[in-house]
Amino acid sequence: MSSNPDLNTASPLMRVLSGKYGLALTYWVLYLTGAVIFFVVASIAVADEAWTVYVTLLGLMLVWTFVLLTGIKFAYQGEDPGKALGRIAMLFLLLNLTNALAALSFI
Repeated sequence: MSSNPDLNTASPLMRVLSGKYGLALTYWVLYLTGAVIFFVVASIAVADEAWTVYVTLLGLMLVWTFVLLTGIKFAYQGEDPGKALGRIAMLFLLLNLTNALAALSFI
């Protein structure tokens, strides 16, 4: 049991966001939430040929990724934060590229 009584009665989502289940689960839930929102809205923008909206969404996804990486940098308590951040950043980059290209498939 947690020593924080508020966390014991919180919803599962609030426990994930607070880091109760670990940093990795928290940042993956946050990243994937942003990625799903991007994919849905960007796909609609591409289908409507709203390229300004699509490029704006690409920029917002990039900002979201940097915000998450900054949060991970401050929350990570392991031995080699640079190594961990490098791996996570590379995964986020590859997933962002894949997501952006997948949204373009709605042309």
